[in-house]
Amino acid sequence: MSDIGSPLDYYARVFGNFELSVSGVFALNHAVAIIGMITGIFLTGLALFIFRSGSNDLKNQAIGMILLIEGFMAATLAFYWIYPFSLGTLQTVVWLRAVSGITGLTRMMMMVALVSFFIESERAKRIRRVFQWKRIWILPTVSFLVLLFPLISLGGLSGALGDMVHIYCAEASAQGVGNTVFGTELGYTPVCPDTFASTYPIVYISGSSGAAVLPMVLITTLPLVFVAAFMVRLGRDPARVNDNGYNLEEIKALRTGFVVKVTFMLGGFSTLIGLSIAFGLSSPDMTLFNPETSNDRGVKILAIGGPLMLLCHILSALFEGTIFTYAILKHEVMGIDERLRKGFTAAAFTGFGALSLLIASEAMESTIPGGGLIGGLIVGVPLIALRRPILRAFSSLSTALMPEAHTMHELQYLEVFAAANADGNITSKERTMLDLQAKAFGINEARQQHLEALGMDEKS
Repeated sequence: MSDIGSPLDYYARVFGNFELSVSGVFALNHAVAIIGMITGIFLTGLALFIFRSGSNDLKNQAIGMILLIEGFMAATLAFYWIYPFSLGTLQTVVWLRAVSGITGLTRMMMMVALVSFFIESERAKRIRRVFQWKRIWILPTVSFLVLLFPLISLGGLSGALGDMVHIYCAEASAQGVGNTVFGTELGYTPVCPDTFASTYPIVYISGSSGAAVLPMVLITTLPLVFVAAFMVRLGRDPARVNDNGYNLEEIKALRTGFVVKVTFMLGGFSTLIGLSIAFGLSSPDMTLFNPETSNDRGVKILAIGGPLMLLCHILSALFEGTIFTYAILKHEVMGIDERLRKGFTAAAFTGFGALSLLIASEAMESTIPGGGLIGGLIVGVPLIALRRPILRAFSSLSTALMPEAHTMHELQYLEVFAAANADGNITSKERTMLDLQAKAFGINEARQQHLEALGMDEKS
């Protein structure tokens, strides 16, 4: 790959010249890949946390496996955008697209199999056993064999999932260097538009859609619609839940995670169908560096819409992972609900603030040359002044999604505290007893104060 400068200089140049237009596509691509990697690490951490929680419940283990594969998918979905890879490196990295296909099918089968934990039949009980460590290899093996046929019959990865374009531009109005990963004929000599002059030298990487893309998206999406519908119906049938000893709150949390995930997946599939009908399946010729299509409206929409679709899938996985972790550990790990709510609130506020500042500064920049700082101040000052009510709003949302929950030890401590505080006064002897009880239950001082505050609120 030709020289693009040091990684620090490159990222500073790309993100420093970001604009809310097609010229910001490089920063958008890199941001989606970075968010995907962070989300993948976070979901992997949640999965490992579930595995190490000490629970021998096979259902918990199943959800941990689902989060592990969701984390892998989030990290690899747009990994080829995380850095301006050389053509040789990209020819290796591109195989992550095939691995993503395998993990997508595996995730779908895992989620369908998860339903078996809420069906009391011998067949359902046999299905559950697939989540045992000695048997879980069956699912990725089946996924690989399912994908092997289209890969062979359609001429390999490029025919099934589409080729990828690798274009290097050193300066504006010059000729670029273009290649495809699998050697498909590019069909044009790349040009370097003035639109991206502030970010040169750069590498542009773009994928195309092969014949198997739409069928694969359909196959991995539709079964999950039935899973979400099943969880919704189960959540509306308290009698069945009670008769079988299920946890209604857990079912509602799982239902929320599935519904949000499927909604994003259906939205992405519908958008993909709509874009394909309007502009056709993307190909190596449909890039911003093709002199015949650089100003084409459809190409611009695809260049921006593609990474935004991937971002929606990544964020839905993040939401799903948080809700699933809350659902299965809220009665087993002390304070997991509070920690997840705080994390969700902080992430939502940070994302809201960053998006508001970005939109305001770019809007002012386009209206008043050099007015980006003014736009930032217009939004930034009220954002700081109103941070508490905004945080409360996000906190209320997180509480609605993840209500307060306690472990058995915490519930026992609340009972002890209620007895000690029956007269509204805690004596020094009672305080010593409460502290010893908290220590015996493994409740730290901060969590103890939080529980006592809840006990005070319930009494008042």
